[in-house]
Amino acid sequence: MRPHVTTADPALRSIEEKLDRGTSLSLEDGLALFRTADLHTLGRLAQAAKERKSGQDVYYVLNRYINSTNVCYANCQFCSFAKGERDAEKVRMSADEVVAKALETGTNFNQLHIVGGHDPRQLTLDYWLPLMRRFKEMLPHVQLSLFTAAEIDYMARRHRLSYDDICRTLREAGLDNVNGGGAEIFAERFRAEVCPNKVDTAHWLEIHETLHRHGVASNATMLYGTIETLEERVEHLILLRESQRRSPGYNAFIPLAFHPDGNALSHLGWTEGLDDIRVFAVARLMLDNFDHIKAYWMIQGLKVCQLALQFGADDMDGTHGSTDEERIYHSAGTRSGQYVDDREFRRLIVEAGYVPVRRNSTYQTFPHDWQPAA
Repeated sequence: MRPHVTTADPALRSIEEKLDRGTSLSLEDGLALFRTADLHTLGRLAQAAKERKSGQDVYYVLNRYINSTNVCYANCQFCSFAKGERDAEKVRMSADEVVAKALETGTNFNQLHIVGGHDPRQLTLDYWLPLMRRFKEMLPHVQLSLFTAAEIDYMARRHRLSYDDICRTLREAGLDNVNGGGAEIFAERFRAEVCPNKVDTAHWLEIHETLHRHGVASNATMLYGTIETLEERVEHLILLRESQRRSPGYNAFIPLAFHPDGNALSHLGWTEGLDDIRVFAVARLMLDNFDHIKAYWMIQGLKVCQLALQFGADDMDGTHGSTDEERIYHSAGTRSGQYVDDREFRRLIVEAGYVPVRRNSTYQTFPHDWQPAA
């Protein structure tokens, strides 16, 4: 019998009973979790849910992160990254430049993570398919974690392809995993005001589910800290949970805290640390069919991410392995750096009381000192 544990908030007792029975939480449960002042119990429940999924393991990846272009015409209100064709700060990398950037610090990495903008000159199959095949020939040990559903929707419309056809084509060229961006908040009200030119919710979900059926894994995200309501946050999580049930293939959920510098929503300011922690915990408890919750250190910072390991997170993302390549959050004022040594990841994970485990995009694991064959 489990020892009695005091719960300060009575609303959490029925939630704990549901969790013990393996029952999925409702919208009302999610709202209670967001509103509770009993952070001790919230953390305890989320930590227990994390340990049921991954025990004492906490993951990290040696990766390369590249923003291949910042040209984008989606015009999302929260974005500080996008530039126009005539902007002096425009960046559009050639295929050779992307390859050179990926290899500038060697080949000892397991994931190549590339995202960009809705760039009419670069976001085409003519650009990406030869580049993907080139990477697979040069770096057979590296998984390609490319694009977002918004980018795939853009390419499908450009080439007049169905989602099934473009997902099959990308898979055949070597796509292993799709990054979870473009989800933002699924509520129609939010998208109409904040990102009206981006793929809608139904098509975002359809693209991910189609990818899964073609053997491509993916992540999922949620942007929080702008104009969304708590109800819209919880509904977002429930839609992801239902999508996973229909078409399993999501590896990890990644909360994305809003960064205000240099965008149209700057008046909303920064998220608070307590809100960051709540989002991790609520996500872990609502997403009972997601194996992993990722604390993306470049967004929240290493200190918050280390604390998030006590509130349901089991992944601290990657080293990034470059000195200047993440532009999306750095354009919006993130206070994090660009690179963390894998030894520092392991130290922080051990300090938090867990066991560091090196992984790739799809959570295959490796010894810490693993090196690709010469």
